Amino acid sequence: MTRGTRRIPPAPRLQLEGVLLAGGLRALLLQLAHPAVGHGVARHSAFETDPLARLWGTLSYIYVVAAGEPDLVRRVAREVGGAHRPVVSDAGAAVTYDARDPDLQLWVAATIHDTAVRIVEAVWGPMPLALADELLARNGRLATALGLPADRWPRTRAEFDRVFAEAAAGLRFDEVTLPVVRALLTSRAVPRWVRLVMPLYARATLGSVPALAGQLAPLVAGRGPDLLPLARRLAPLWRLLPRGLRRLPARRFLAAAAAGAAA
Repeated sequence: MTRGTRRIPPAPRLQLEGVLLAGGLRALLLQLAHPAVGHGVARHSAFETDPLARLWGTLSYIYVVAAGEPDLVRRVAREVGGAHRPVVSDAGAAVTYDARDPDLQLWVAATIHDTAVRIVEAVWGPMPLALADELLARNGRLATALGLPADRWPRTRAEFDRVFAEAAAGLRFDEVTLPVVRALLTSRAVPRWVRLVMPLYARATLGSVPALAGQLAPLVAGRGPDLLPLARRLAPLWRLLPRGLRRLPARRFLAAAAAGAAA
């Protein structure tokens, strides 16, 4: 069986593969590099005191939208929408933002989808066109569940690539967002194992965001293997793992979200 014809899991299962977590930092850096998203996070999130809170909340939302019951999806989407309501820039701000802005909803979901595609293809090889379009449609729900009009989300991979490239052209860090990134990469308010792994993880991720590498390099000491080549080398080991183990993080987050809704 060749690399391109490996048995890639169907789209609903791909969304639950734990290996996608390897791209979490890449997606987050791309989000923070959008000036409106980055300024909103800087002004309304507690990265320095609780840097993992946003990550856990994001993962819970992603897994619920991917595989949760419709009632749970609606509940969690309402909670996220409520949390976004006060995230609005002050009058006269140099960078204006509103977390409910459809353009920002699209960008955040797009960073998650683009990163997922790169990890999937590193582990399983190129996706068939139909599977790529199905995964694109499913990941679009991350934005449409929060109010993005369905016709704003790209319908094909080619259209997505165009939209993503246009949005990515304006990515940058500035004096407001760069300290947020520094706090993310150097925070002491995380478990010790995270502090030990973060330098290696950050170095690996740097190669997957070349447009931002110049600004990020001073924050990342040393060099190491790039994320996607590393994922390709480790892919055979990942594919050998039992499916239940590969999807354990998804099951845990889904169970916690369901328990929270029932409480």
